[in-house]
This record gives sequence, C-alpha cells and structure tokens, in this order.
Amino acid sequence: MSNPQSQKEIIEQIVHIQQGVSNDVKRLSDKQFINGTTESWSVANYLKHLLLSVKPVAKALSLPADRLQAQFGLAKHPSRTYTELVKAYQKRLDEGMKAEDYERVTPTFYRFPEGTVNARDFLMQSWDEANQRLINATNGWTETELDTLQMPHPAIGMVTLREMLFFTVYHNALHWRDIQAAGGL
Repeated sequence: MSNPQSQKEIIEQIVHIQQGVSNDVKRLSDKQFINGTTESWSVANYLKHLLLSVKPVAKALSLPADRLQAQFGLAKHPSRTYTELVKAYQKRLDEGMKAEDYERVTPTFYRFPEGTVNARDFLMQSWDEANQRLINATNGWTETELDTLQMPHPAIGMVTLREMLFFTVYHNALHWRDIQAAGGL
C-alpha cells in the first residue's frame, strides 16, 4: 500500500481496495463467506464492519462545507501524513482499543432490510454503492478544504477530512487482508 497524499491518490486507493475486496469475495464459496472462528470474524462480518465504517464517512463528506464547519469547526492542526495518521491509529490499537468498543461498527449492529433474500449479493452491492458515494463525495472537496475542515473519528478524536480519508484507506486495506485470511485466499 502506497502512501496516498492527494485527493486523486486517495480516490485511486479507495477504488483499488473496493475492487480487490469485491473480486476476492466473489471467488469465495458460501461456506468461506459465512464461516468465522472464535479469533476472527467471518468474511461476511468483515464486510458488514467495513460498510458500517465507510457509510458514515461518505455521508459526512456529502454534507456542505458550511454545515461541517458549523458542526465541527475548523481544524486546529495541519493534516498529518498518511503514515502519521496510521501511527496514531496503531497507537490506539496498541493501547487496547478495538472495534468491539464501538458497538455501532460491529457486525452485530448491521441490519439487513426486510425482504433481503441473498445476504452476500446485498452486501456486495452495498459495498460497491458505499464506495461510489465516498468517491463522489471526496471529489466534491478541494485540497484546501480536505485540510481545513474536520470531523470526529471515534478512536482518535478530531481529524481533518484528509486524515479521515487516510484512515478509511488504511482501515479498508487492513480488513481486506483479514477478508483474504478468513476466506483462505
């Protein structure tokens, strides 16, 4: 994984990971998709977790700049680099923070719409749509806005929009590897 910096590089990474996850999940048998262990989630649950993480970021980045500024203010620090942001998140993990500390991003929090017949197809369609919304929303910001507007990250506090996108790239790539491991790829 490279160190994205610009909006264009961030979007390229989001697209690369989205396509990689989609391609890997499509290759799995139903058993590989739903089987987890006591040590790790199933592929289905990693995908639910990613959706619960990506959708709120896409939604927030779809808000107008004045609304984000009114709600969260302007950044009080310059954007960290991708590597610095990953180190800050890794520090929180090293301190014992985990997804299970934040119920809203655990797979058990994910709810299928009534009438969903095929969970895998629904999750895959949702994954592709959520990433497309994130890409579209990200395209709507200038490089300056990515560094001056901020939003809260549940584990590391207020981050610039660029930092939130860095986190999203890192987090999606991290769980893409988990999906590959859980699916036996």
